[in-house]
Amino acid sequence: MSTTPAPFTPPDAAEALAGLSMPLAEAMRSQRAIRRLHFAAVDEELLREVLALALKAPTSSNSQDWAFVVVNDPEQKRRLVRSYQRMFTLFGWFARHAATDEPTRRQLRVSEWQREHFHELPTLVVACYRRNLRHRPVGWPQISVSSFYGSVYPAVQNLLLACRAVGLGASLQTLPVWLVRRTRRVLELPPEMVPVCIIPIGWARGHYGPTQRPPIEDVVHVDRFGHQPLRSVQPDKLGGDGP
Repeated sequence: MSTTPAPFTPPDAAEALAGLSMPLAEAMRSQRAIRRLHFAAVDEELLREVLALALKAPTSSNSQDWAFVVVNDPEQKRRLVRSYQRMFTLFGWFARHAATDEPTRRQLRVSEWQREHFHELPTLVVACYRRNLRHRPVGWPQISVSSFYGSVYPAVQNLLLACRAVGLGASLQTLPVWLVRRTRRVLELPPEMVPVCIIPIGWARGHYGPTQRPPIEDVVHVDRFGHQPLRSVQPDKLGGDGP
């Protein structure tokens, strides 16, 4: 009896887009970082729609100074992530020696799979933001730094939720764009455009589902850190997370 898995066939765009009717709370509760992806290409119409939803996010002063570089070309992917893959080899060595429990080792194996196959993943979206007098990510007061990144991450979360709804796997990654100069050179970004993060997108090999999170009474503090009156309230009366 053959154990060869059946070839993966992506759903058509119309079928996938119907998923956007998913209730927002359901998308939030079942969203997770999906790193293992099928290598099948993502339909251009579907990708366009999830990116359009990303642009509905708010930005500081309504500046909307973002840009999204969609990388589909295999050679361009290799150039983009080559240095990251080398860095991760060293990081992975330390991480493997530091991992003391099976859940951590399992997460590391998934991350290593992604690192090894990064250039084969169907689409890499690099979120960028325009540096200007109001927003400088380096060397200015922290309020400017917060405003800068706060103007692009809501759009990234919109993108991740939209991917969840249509069944695409996605995850937010920052390590591959740590080498800003190299990323800028590969993508031919102008000096004022800063790469903020990279989102690999493709059809999920894994499954979305309920995520494990601590109960809110353990992480919510009121007025000052350490004051946790919610601890005295039963979790089922708080509408807290399930498993």
